Amino acid sequence: MKKLMFALALVSLVFTSAQAQKQLGGEHNIEVNLTPFGDSPIDGSTLKYRNFIDDDKAVRVRLILSSSADTYTYWQEGELLESDPVSPQLHMYANSTTFGIAPGYEMHFDGTDNLSPYFGVEAYFITNSRTDDLEFWGPNDIDDAGQTNDYIIWTLRNTQSINNMGLNLLFGADYYFNDAIYVGFEAGIGLGLTSVGNHTISTVDPSHLTAFNMYFNNAFNAETAGADISDSFVGELPFSVVDGVLYNNYDEYPYPNHLSNNTIGNVFNASIRLGYLFD
Repeated sequence: MKKLMFALALVSLVFTSAQAQKQLGGEHNIEVNLTPFGDSPIDGSTLKYRNFIDDDKAVRVRLILSSSADTYTYWQEGELLESDPVSPQLHMYANSTTFGIAPGYEMHFDGTDNLSPYFGVEAYFITNSRTDDLEFWGPNDIDDAGQTNDYIIWTLRNTQSINNMGLNLLFGADYYFNDAIYVGFEAGIGLGLTSVGNHTISTVDPSHLTAFNMYFNNAFNAETAGADISDSFVGELPFSVVDGVLYNNYDEYPYPNHLSNNTIGNVFNASIRLGYLFD
């Protein structure tokens, strides 16, 4: 009900403003996306700035930023070993970050006093990265196997990044319901390129290679226990520390590994654009 009332209030503001004046040139503009029927009414992960260098010309840039970091415990203190010594609490971590920048240019047309339609062009680069970590408790030396007093906490890490870049040709319009506030839409056609980075499995601390090799590779001689971790897989592979998919040699992975993608197609902002114009 709150989301519906929010949407109705916005529509009411739009259609009860007959004397609004759109940009005249020289103004600045900050814009966010409204998603009144989504989980969050305002999408703060994308901000757009415009500078109207004339009443019909504007330079623009979009900034995209979102990040999440979750921490879990999966072994409580003493669960692995109750005494001599008491085993530590162990954790898992799931982190993801998205960052992007998209500069562009707009050419506006007459429209009406309230309405400012435009054509635009925009280039963009967006990178998405993910890191999952899992803590272990065990030996980091062959001679320490079974000697729990000498065990250490070490961390296994999975990482992968995916980059997106492209060029969009856009059509949109801004409707001003007063001299500072407007709503709008934007759509168009775009060329997009996606590149998938390697999926890498490693230890957070390079000095813990022996702990990794002893745990996962049953390495109990000096040569194999000290070997570098060579698990870097080309292409997109699934991993999720929460679901227990963190280390796997993928020898029997049944699917092709996605490397890249090229697209030409529709570009559409499904949100309601809400902006503020100021001198």
